[in-house]
This record gives sequence, C-alpha cells and structure tokens, in this order.
Amino acid sequence: MYLEDEIDRINQRLTQLKGKKNIVIWGASENTVRLFQHTNFFVYGDYCVVDTGKAGSHFFGKRVLHPDETDWAKVDAVVISAFYREEEIARVLLQKYEFRGLVLKLNESGQELPFYKHLSREELRVPKQYQHIISKNECFKDRHSNQRIFILCCGPSVRNMDLSVLKNEITMGVHSFYMHKDIKTIRPDYYCNAQWGYDEKWTKEVGIRYLAELKRYVGETQYFFSIQEKEVIENSHIFKPEEVFYYCYGPGVFDYEDIDLCKRIMPGQSVPILCIQLAFYMGFGEIYLIGTDHDFLRTNKYSYFYNREDSVLGKEDSSVDSNNNLTVSFAQALRDSYYLWEDYKKMREIAKGKNVKIWNATVGGDLDLFPRVDYKELFHL
Repeated sequence: MYLEDEIDRINQRLTQLKGKKNIVIWGASENTVRLFQHTNFFVYGDYCVVDTGKAGSHFFGKRVLHPDETDWAKVDAVVISAFYREEEIARVLLQKYEFRGLVLKLNESGQELPFYKHLSREELRVPKQYQHIISKNECFKDRHSNQRIFILCCGPSVRNMDLSVLKNEITMGVHSFYMHKDIKTIRPDYYCNAQWGYDEKWTKEVGIRYLAELKRYVGETQYFFSIQEKEVIENSHIFKPEEVFYYCYGPGVFDYEDIDLCKRIMPGQSVPILCIQLAFYMGFGEIYLIGTDHDFLRTNKYSYFYNREDSVLGKEDSSVDSNNNLTVSFAQALRDSYYLWEDYKKMREIAKGKNVKIWNATVGGDLDLFPRVDYKELFHL
C-alpha cells in the first residue's frame, strides 16, 4: 500500500462529513498534522480540536478543548485522529458523553501503521538519470523461486567453519568474505557490497584497492554495488560491465512493505539487510544467515574471521582500534544495535508476508530474531 492509496482511502471516508456543520477532530498530534497536510479535510468547513492531554494549548491557530468542556449535544460528527486509541476514544464518546452523531475512524481493522508512514510512489522512484541502469535488475525477479540461499557474512564464527559443503548451494558473499579459506571452493553466485561511507581513511583510492582485491579473490560472479559507486567502478575498469549490477537506497524513516529491486530499496545498518532484500526479490523461499554474529554491544569489539590487517576493508576501518575495540561511545553502539535489530524486524515482517523462511545458521552470536538452525545438521556433518 502506497501513501497515495492511503490518502485516497481516507478522502473517501471523509466524504461522510458532507453536510455536517459542527465537526470535532479528536487528536492534536502528528496524525492530525499529516491529515491536514495530505487530505481534503478542510473542504468540509469549520471544526474544533479536542485532546485530553493537550487541552489549553493551540493547534493550527485553534485552542485545543478538553472533552469535558465540549458540548457534545451540538456536535454533528467526530473524526478520531489518534491512530493507537481509536477504539478507546469511540467507547468514551458513546459511554461517557453519550454521543450519537457520526463517529469517523480513519484506520481500518488490522492496520499496523499510521497512513503517513507509508512510502509514496515518488519516494520509491529511482532518480531519472539512473532509471535505465536500475531497470536492468528486472532480470533477477523470481529467478530463484522457492529455492534456498546462504548469505555468507564475516563474523568471527565462520573462522573455523567448513564452508566447502556449500559448493553446490546458491550463495551470496559480502564485503571481505573473500578472505575465507573456502572462497575458491564456494565461488559465491552473488557478491554484495554496502554503500560506501567516505571518511579520512576510506577514500575513493582505497575503494579502488578494495575492488581490485575483491575481483582477484572472487573472480567472475554477479556483483551488487550502490549506484553511488557507479562512477568509481566504471573508471576503475576492474569489472566487466555484465558482472556489475546496482541498487538504489530510498529514505530510511519509513517501513517498507515489499522490495522491488527496480525501485529504491530500504537502507540498513548492516550489509545482510541488503542481502536479504536481494534474496526476497529473487524469489528465494529459504534464506540462511551465516556469520551474522552481531555481538558488538556485549563484547565491545567488532571482530571478523580474518586478520583485519590482511584486508583493505579492515585496515581502513576507523570504527575500531588495533585490538578490535569499538572507538564509538557505548551510547552510539547501543543506538546502532537498536536500529540494526529494527532493520531485521522489518525483514522478518516482509518475510512473513511472503511466506519466506529466514534461518540463523550462525554458530553463536546475539541475533535472536530468527529461528536457529544447526549448520552441521543441514549437511549431516
């Protein structure tokens, strides 16, 4: 459901206000602000605002009234604009104030989001100059319908894992996974790179060194990069044009209900979030996560399975010191962990809607949002 569809739905409900003279809108919060911003509410004439917690304050030039000081006998219609309290307010109107006029609830049963948190079609549209590039991703749509994929990440837990058993499985590697001892045996079908964040250590020149190292270890596969890196990648002449595909991130303040690789996709705190989205689009029915340790909040370390000094990515990582200790504050680490878990929750919700199973096959780690599966048992090791 897009924002435009939600607005059309609410405008249709608001037509019930036609001919009503004394209208009350209950709720002086963001839901009402967005209602005023996006819908046809104002065409139905004058109104007053009621709110138990904000009575006495001013809202859009009107004094907010407490329900107790409202003459409900003179009110023709009430629009309830409090997403999480609609049923409660409707009961109060009926039982306490004996209101018998029109009560208009804007949300439908089962909705989990206020209407304004839905993305608009415009927000998901790829910038015009990149549309012809991103549209090439259509070739991946449902390519692997109901198959399974293993997403290979770089947590320390994979250091001693025998991943050679994945040689006949569909796999997707990330970042410096090419440092793993089994890389030549596995030969990932896909390789995924998060959008680069440039700083004093990670420059475009360092990025080109990383690309050269990546290509040398992995060889021919299908690589995914952010559209932001297109110019650097093309100017490096490291990859064949047919090897590289791009994705485009969208805004990060909304909940994504589905993933379309030909449109903007959800940005994430960690590259597995990107990988899961690609897997959704490709139609996989089962997604297995390996090496998603995510235990940095507990350990105060951000470690990988390889020696950081052996990798271009590792050597230029300014988020940790030489002992893999986090250089950010605990507050920042806590915040990062929270948003990462929220990203995974969104992936879990989308997976549920698609009837896709996500399994955590990591040995240990702290990611607790997906059912655990014993990696060894999958291959009878």
